[in-house]
Amino acid sequence: MKNKYFWLLGAMLVAGTFTFTSCSDDDDDNGTGTVKPVNFDEMGGEGYATLANGTKISIPVPDVDSDHIGGVSIYGNELSVSISEYEYDGEKSSSSNCYISIPEYTASKTVYENVDFSFYESEETYDRTAQTWNSIYTSVSSINNGTRSADNPKNRVTVQRQSDGSYKFVFEGDISVSTNDIQNQGGTANATISLEITLPLAASGETLANVSSKQSTFPSFTPWLDGKKAEGVMKITNSQLVKSGVLLWYYDTNLGYSDYENLKAQAVKALGDPVNCYDASKADAGQEWTDIACSYFYKDHKFIMVSYCPWRYEEGPDYQLPYGWDAIRENHAARIQVHAFEGVGFDYENLINAHW
Repeated sequence: MKNKYFWLLGAMLVAGTFTFTSCSDDDDDNGTGTVKPVNFDEMGGEGYATLANGTKISIPVPDVDSDHIGGVSIYGNELSVSISEYEYDGEKSSSSNCYISIPEYTASKTVYENVDFSFYESEETYDRTAQTWNSIYTSVSSINNGTRSADNPKNRVTVQRQSDGSYKFVFEGDISVSTNDIQNQGGTANATISLEITLPLAASGETLANVSSKQSTFPSFTPWLDGKKAEGVMKITNSQLVKSGVLLWYYDTNLGYSDYENLKAQAVKALGDPVNCYDASKADAGQEWTDIACSYFYKDHKFIMVSYCPWRYEEGPDYQLPYGWDAIRENHAARIQVHAFEGVGFDYENLINAHW
């Protein structure tokens, strides 16, 4: 296994410690049904794009294993995947990311056409003599937007939910490929794709707007601002990575550092002193805190993040709702954020790394 530092939620799942079940007994609902802790040996995949002349372009999608975690998110009618990795050592950097979106996903349907897919890989090396960065890249992406007729290029993906709750994707059809040597700026179909990936269910549940009271379905230790309204809420009710969770995004610009301190005090009462923090407690005596503030708490597989961003301002009333697994990396997307997870099955320090 390559030893890399990933801006992905890399982690070690404690195998066999948890059995995660959903709040619903209806396995036909998107993202619900009984799931098991992820088996990383069965995750990942491989594939390639084939040009007209027979040349094969490898598609090494980012790994999902015990060193870095990502997966499938299902909210509303959309299934999405966003996984990435990054490495930097001063004179060389490399990164790759893979994105999938199926806007009209339903568990009763397995085959989809014209799916939004993209893969991008790049590597940069510093030339000391020339004092310049040299880069190479590979880009593979879908070439369709909306419905296409049978005569036009298209891709097709088969989505299969596995018995443990993970998802297998099989891609085929037309694709657009660009590299340093293959210029395809127009994004036209110049290759076909053959790709299989299996990914864990990272998060499914529901998003809510303007929640005015703490709900019983939130983890019981979730900090809450009484008398205030969380304009954006995302609940995780089914996952192979956590037992349950909630993201609370407060957009009210009247909220201040004292509200952050209120939430932090609740987190201390629930889980003890923070395992990591960046706020006025680290400042010189008497200094007014005007920067972003963030504290992280962890105990007995329970995790809390509380953050405050004094410069964050969003126009209402239709605020952005937290959405999907990637949203848990945010710590300054709203004026105040609270993230609480129960049954965390991986190293909590990777949640902290992902936030900075």
